[in-house]
Amino acid sequence: MISNLHLHSCFSDGMSWPEDIALDAARSGLDMVALTDHDTMAGVARFCAACASRGMQAIPACEIDVNEPQIDYKSELLAYFPGAEPAAGAPATRAILRESLRNRRARLEFLINSARELYPDKELSFEDLFRDKTRMEYDSALADEISWSKVDLFLYLKARRCIDPDMNYKAFKKKFFANGLLKKYKLDKPDIASVVAAVHADNGFVVLPHFGHLWDDDAALMHKETEKLRSKLAWFRRAGVDGVELYWYNADYRSAKINELVRTVARPQGFFFTYGSDCHGPGSGKHTITKFKGNFEGFPVRQADGHQSEGHQGSAGHASPNTAG
Repeated sequence: MISNLHLHSCFSDGMSWPEDIALDAARSGLDMVALTDHDTMAGVARFCAACASRGMQAIPACEIDVNEPQIDYKSELLAYFPGAEPAAGAPATRAILRESLRNRRARLEFLINSARELYPDKELSFEDLFRDKTRMEYDSALADEISWSKVDLFLYLKARRCIDPDMNYKAFKKKFFANGLLKKYKLDKPDIASVVAAVHADNGFVVLPHFGHLWDDDAALMHKETEKLRSKLAWFRRAGVDGVELYWYNADYRSAKINELVRTVARPQGFFFTYGSDCHGPGSGKHTITKFKGNFEGFPVRQADGHQSEGHQGSAGHASPNTAG
């Protein structure tokens, strides 16, 4: 099935609501999709319903921010739950997400208070940011379901004319966080073992996203350090990670080179492969839903002992890159 299993909505740092993403996915000719918001599954039920109405298969999913001191990995893991009930499935994983959501909201409110000290003439507030992001009146229940990020603060400060409208997010992070203009707030994140245990308890699959980011998307460097790449993948496999994402690295040639190497090294280690473009929607700088997709083989079949077998659920033939401009 032609798939893109890495999409973000307004429930985290995306720019579109789930129903709009489903429409984009249908127009892009996708058969299987997943909404993978950071640390929340609040939009999954809406997304699955919208996809079903357009004849697409949606997999309940999320992207979980992790901090793994053993290998100094400060990034994310994707979690997929084929067959789970969209509104309430994956209870063990949702327990981890609830804690992450509380931490994310506390951080954002702390950062808004810090920004008030920088801009005392601006009436900055969490409720006002909520209205800017959602284009709705403040709703406390919805606010608790959104995975608030530094991107939300960045866009809010732009909307309130606190920062240069031409500033990009990378420059914002350097000026306000690296240089200490805003006070620091350490966000507690789960380790990989905790995430793998919860996802597997929910009969889900853990997938390593955008692996090339660990080499700054440098295909030549990855080839030079193939043994290091092999060793890192082996660590994730021993930790219980099931799959590796083939990813859109902002150019067809670069994506093909990195994904070919990752697939060559990861397949003998027992990983399966997903496809994802990490789309964040119009105006985000990462509106990539039409840029990358693949013929997904399906999720592995779980054996009675919990291990993966060679077969796949919903097999759709040999996986191969399928990019479109």
